[in-house]
Parts: sequence; structure tokens; C-alpha cells
Amino acid sequence: MDVVDIDGARGEGGGQILRTSLALSMLTGKQLVMRNIRAGRAKPGLRRQHLACVEAARDLCGATVHGAKVSSQYIEFTPGPVRGGGHHVNIGSMGSSTLVVQTILVPAIAAGLALRMTIRGGTHNPMAPPFEFVHRVFGPHLVAMGARFELALDQHGFVGAPHERDDKLGQLTLTVHGGGALHPIHVIDVPELTSRRAVALLARLPTHVAERELEVVRARLGFAAAECATQELRDAGPANAVMIELERGPYRELITELGEKGTRAELVAQRACDAAEAYLRTPVPVGEHLADQLLLPLAVAGGGSFRCAPLSLHATTNIETIQRFLALPIEVTPDGATVVVTVG
Repeated sequence: MDVVDIDGARGEGGGQILRTSLALSMLTGKQLVMRNIRAGRAKPGLRRQHLACVEAARDLCGATVHGAKVSSQYIEFTPGPVRGGGHHVNIGSMGSSTLVVQTILVPAIAAGLALRMTIRGGTHNPMAPPFEFVHRVFGPHLVAMGARFELALDQHGFVGAPHERDDKLGQLTLTVHGGGALHPIHVIDVPELTSRRAVALLARLPTHVAERELEVVRARLGFAAAECATQELRDAGPANAVMIELERGPYRELITELGEKGTRAELVAQRACDAAEAYLRTPVPVGEHLADQLLLPLAVAGGGSFRCAPLSLHATTNIETIQRFLALPIEVTPDGATVVVTVG
């Protein structure tokens, strides 16, 4: 069996290296040996959400794993064939459930087998895509590539919510239908902005929090009242988030800023507006975080391309990781204020 040795200290030194490596180990059948896991983080090694990714990958393909425990900076992962059926993952904390989805989704689609997996943990976390991003931004591109799957939000789980008991955790359900396959897509053209919407999520907080946030969005971005809404959640909290969704034809970007205890509502909204304005300054069909996530499925499809702003260190590290497993060219070509990423 081929062995791929990954140094987790390379590039941005975070958990994405682990998730991409696990996915590609399952896809290629190559053994993964990874050291210096999350060496670039304040608390290096596996945290609970990263351990959940390893365990979900293990269960998906019947892998043999050594070193999988909290704080470990070294694992050996020897995959078996990906298998369908029912699976359950419990992170045991509000650690990100969408990052577990990110680990197993592409291998599950590529295997062409029917799969259903429930994942308990956080659904809205800082430094991770919220459920809505995977569902409304990333997911449609996978469907355009030929994937057949659904992701459902069963219960909200906000990081930082008190009393993180198991019955209070959020839950996602991923259903992958058999027979799906991935083929290349090209996301190059930049349609005009066709729709925009701002939503303030509230859970067990006063309504004036959302009102103040949406007032900032209207003042900063010129949104009309009809383009703003408050969504009150009954299954979580106390929690708050501001979401700004921007559509360019068939393509979407979703900016999410989570409220934090002690942070004024106006500041939460200002941060979301800052990110929205940064995206709009450089007209592209693919935002920063989507660019990172499209790399793996395009590589598995054997080709494709997209236009985005200059890549983040997160994305360039992801490219390096993919190329450790696959002999596949990935070119990044500057084009004015944008770049075109060509896979294959």
C-alpha cells in the first residue's frame, strides 16, 4: 500500500490539512501518516471536532487508525473501501458538524453508494462554514457536478451556548444517494448582482438586537426593508448571527458573523458588512471560502476551473495537500484583480 506522509505544520498549519488528507486517503486507498497536526494553532493537535472527523472517516471506510485521541499530533490512517449504510457521529461538544461533513462528503459521493449520516455538534461556529453555507453556497456546485445528496438541519447548535449537554447539541443529517459521480464544471463568468438578503438570527434574545443589526446593514449597504428579515429560533440559544447573502445569477456568497456575549449588535453587523463590501469590491463568482472548498471535488472530478479573488494561505495549503495524493496539475493564473484556478 502506498503511504503519504503529511507534515501538518506546512502552510497555514490548521485542521483543513487533516480533513483533506483523510478524504484523499479514503478516495485513493493510500495510507495516511500525519504528524505535527494543527501545529499552527494555539492549541495544537486534535481537538474534539477534529477527532470526530477522524472517527467519521474511520467508520465510513473501516479504516485502521493509530493515535486518534484528543491532543494527539500524530495519526496513522489505513483506509478500507468506502461503504454506505447508516452512520452516526457525536462530536460531544459544539465543535463544528459541517467540518465533519466536509471530511466525508466527497468520498461518499465518489463511492456512488447510498449513505445516511447524522452528526451531532455545532451547526454555527466561528472559523467554520455554517449549515446555510454548505446548503446554499457549496452544495449547489456539487449538484451541478453530478452529486446527488441532501443536507438537513435538524437542530441548531451555536458554539458558546451554555450547558453543552448532548440533548442540547445541534444536529445535521447528510443523505447521499447512490449512483452519483462528479464531473468538471467551469465557474468563470461574473454575472451581475441579481439578489441580496440580510437575515438576523435570534435565539432567546431581545428583538431589538436584530433591529439594530439590520439597521446597520441598511445604512452601510443600502438594503431595502424588504431585503432584511429576522428569524427567531426556538431550538437553541441564547445566540445571534447576521447573515448576508449575495447572488450573482446562479452563484451565491454567504457572509456570516456570529454574535458574542459582550459584543454590541452594531459591531456584529459592521463586521458582516465589512466582509460583504470586500467581496463586492472584486467581482467574482466564487468567494474566498468557497474557493477553498471547491478544490477537492474538482480534483476528484479530474478537472474544472473557477474565478476568485487571490487565494488565501488556507487555499494554497489545500492545493499542496491535494497534490501530495494526486498527480494532478492545479494552476493559479492572475487575471487583473482576480485569479483563475484551473484543475487538471
